[in-house]
Amino acid sequence: MEAYEISHKDIEILKALSESPKPMSSSLIKRELEKRGIFVSERTIRYHLKILELKGLVSKHDQKGKRVITEKGLDVLSSALVSKRVGFVTTRFLSMAYSVTYDPDSNTGNVVANVLVMDKKFCDKALEFLELLNDADLLLAPYVKVIEENEEYHGISVSEGRVALLTVCDLTIDGVLIRSGVPVFFKYGGLVQMVNRKPLRFVELISYEGTTIPPLELLVRSRLTSVAKVLRTGAGTIPVAMREIIAEARDRTIQALSKLKEKGWKGILSVSAPDEPALGVPVSMGRFGLCMIGGLTPGAALLEEGIEVEVFGPHCLVPLEMMKKV
Repeated sequence: MEAYEISHKDIEILKALSESPKPMSSSLIKRELEKRGIFVSERTIRYHLKILELKGLVSKHDQKGKRVITEKGLDVLSSALVSKRVGFVTTRFLSMAYSVTYDPDSNTGNVVANVLVMDKKFCDKALEFLELLNDADLLLAPYVKVIEENEEYHGISVSEGRVALLTVCDLTIDGVLIRSGVPVFFKYGGLVQMVNRKPLRFVELISYEGTTIPPLELLVRSRLTSVAKVLRTGAGTIPVAMREIIAEARDRTIQALSKLKEKGWKGILSVSAPDEPALGVPVSMGRFGLCMIGGLTPGAALLEEGIEVEVFGPHCLVPLEMMKKV
């Protein structure tokens, strides 16, 4: 089969077409991509569709511009899905972490943000939940940015009647550590059991290297968490990210985390001793484990309360100065 250079957006467009029982317009493709955390304009989608059509991977269905995927497109998609996406999660996460410019000393700079999209009638309740999570030390950073209906920001286009909340992603802490000279190794996203508001152990784990979907996003969307229960009773399961760091960098790590704590950042659940398990999970020799609350925790709590919210993370970089305190 002829080899094709195909972008991540092309793959997602082909995937949307392959999963649809009917031909799709650019506006319908746009809505489908938004569900996957990809926010692009209809104009951009039409551009990609023209390129895919020239390659013979999609074809026009009618004069209204609706498209269907071709047999050739299905073949290219099947080979691209695995080869393009295995390892993509870790690479993308590292790229975003390296792009963090947030400086705890000045409390300014770019942080990585997750996106929560919901009906605007739930906005006030969502902001209340952020306050509750922060008061319970279950919010990574006490900041949020609200994108109102019919507004656009960093590729996020919020439709009428909807609202988007940008919250700080745990990748920001990775970025702060990297800027401090600390090497970070992505290991797992998982669920940690809480008892009396204290972390006990991991009960579920997904390796970053072995998935094509961000682990915490997968766990949250699967509704396997019980964050709201932790708020009410002190017991339940919360989404947690685990990293490994070489033992020699432990003092520098603790120093960097202390600076964040001084600025109101929370959510560090465990910093294990070298070669000792982190919340029950063994670490590699010569390393220690760092466990922190996942940035998607607010989305998990809202889903548990029956609020229909679309959860995407991580999505973009946001200057902390453009966010407001919870």
